[in-house]
Amino acid sequence: MEAPKARAPQPSRVEPWEVYARHDREERAHYVGTVQAFGPKDARVFAYMLYDERRWQEMFVVRRADVVPVVAPE
Repeated sequence: MEAPKARAPQPSRVEPWEVYARHDREERAHYVGTVQAFGPKDARVFAYMLYDERRWQEMFVVRRADVVPVVAPE
């Protein structure tokens, strides 16, 4: 009998994820909102469910903690 395979560790806390999308690959991505999720899989599902009413060509999420400010507010 085989031992059960270990599951990938799940994040233990909800974090904010920024949602960006574009209608056409030639245009810049637009900020469309934020979702709260435990990890990237949940963030993708929540973003799609909340913000796909406009049939974006491309949509992506970025964990807020991974966003690097270029110009920070004073």
